[in-house]
Amino acid sequence: MPRPTLAVADRRTQRARIVGALHEERKSRSDLVEQFGVSPSLITRIVRSLIDDGVVREVGAQTQAIGRPPVRLEVSRHHGALLAVSCTADSVIARSVDLHGNAIGEVRTAASAPLDPQAIVDTIAELAARTPRLLSIGVAVPGVVDATTGDVSAAPDLGWADRVPLRALLRERFGVVVTIDNDVNLMMAAERRMLDDRARRNAVYLYLGTRGIGAGVVAGGRLIEGDHGAAGEIGLVPVGPADRADFEDTTSIAAIAERLAEGGHPTGGPVIPLLLSLADSGDPVAQEVRRDVLAAFSRVLAVIAALLDPHVVLLGGHARAFRVQEREEILAGLPDAVPFPPEVRAARSQPDAVLDSALNRCWQQLLAGGL
Repeated sequence: MPRPTLAVADRRTQRARIVGALHEERKSRSDLVEQFGVSPSLITRIVRSLIDDGVVREVGAQTQAIGRPPVRLEVSRHHGALLAVSCTADSVIARSVDLHGNAIGEVRTAASAPLDPQAIVDTIAELAARTPRLLSIGVAVPGVVDATTGDVSAAPDLGWADRVPLRALLRERFGVVVTIDNDVNLMMAAERRMLDDRARRNAVYLYLGTRGIGAGVVAGGRLIEGDHGAAGEIGLVPVGPADRADFEDTTSIAAIAERLAEGGHPTGGPVIPLLLSLADSGDPVAQEVRRDVLAAFSRVLAVIAALLDPHVVLLGGHARAFRVQEREEILAGLPDAVPFPPEVRAARSQPDAVLDSALNRCWQQLLAGGL
C-alpha cells in the first residue's frame, strides 16, 4: 500500500519523513519542497516545529552564483543517540552513536552458551549510562525472531531452546523503541547494498555458525522473513542419515570440530582452515570430513536453487574460509536436474556489518513510529 502524500499525512509522520530526508543529506527548504511536491508553507511549518524541538538545525547557506543562497538543514547530532547490539556465541557487543553516526561508546562482553538474557540487558545498561538521550535500541541475534512480539527462539549459538521475550525485557528496562532482528538477515541487508542490480533482487546469504546455520533470503527484491520469522532456517534441512539428519547437526562448526577431535585432531583455533590444511596434507579423517561437508552444502544449495532460483549465494561466517576450489566442488555436486545453478562466492569481510545494519534498523523503527 503506498504511503500517503506528505500533505495529508499526520503531523508525526510528516516530521518523521522530513527527518528521514535530512538524515540522508543536508537539504534546503526548497529542496524539500521539490522532493515532496508540497507547498513551501507546509515545509516551513514542519521544519519550524523540528527546529523548535531541537531535532533539526540550520547549518548555513549553499554556495550559488546569483540570488539569496538557501539555508541548509540537517538533523541535530546531539538530539539523541542510537544503540546497536550484536549477540554471538562468544560475545555481546554494544555500540552507541549520535544521529550523524559518530561513535559515542562501545562495550564488549565475553559470553558463552547458554547466554543469560540478563547479560544482554547489563551490557546495554553499561553503555546506556554514558549515552546521552537514548532514543532506540537495535539487537541482532542468531535465532528465530517473531516480528510481532520480538521474542527469540531456536537460537542454538546462544544456547536458547525456549522462547525469550527479549524485546519486552529491553522495553521494560529502558523505555525506548526496541527492534530485534535475526543477525543473518542483517548481514544480508549489509551485503545487498554492494551487489549489482540483478543480484540485489535475488540473493541468499548462507551463514555457517558455531552451532547453527542460517540464511538471509532476498527474493524479488524483498527480504523474506516468513510467517513466524523463521524463513531461512536452512540448518534444519535434512542432509544425512537419520541419526545425523539436519544440516547444522552435521555441518556446523561444532559438529566439524567434534568429528576432527574424534579422529585425533583437537581444535583450538579456526576450524575450517584447520580442516582444509589437514585434508590438503592427506589426512584421511579430514578428507572424509571435508568431503561430507561439501556434499552437505551441495545438497542444501540444490534445495535453495530449486525453491528460490537466486542469482548468487554468498557464503558467510566460517564458510568464508572456503577457497575457490571448495566453492567449485560445491557447485559441481549439484544434481544435473537443477536448471539454473547460482553463482557461489564468499561474502565480503565486514566486521561492523551487523552493528551498522542494526543501527539502520533503529532509524527505520524510530521514524516509523513518528517524531
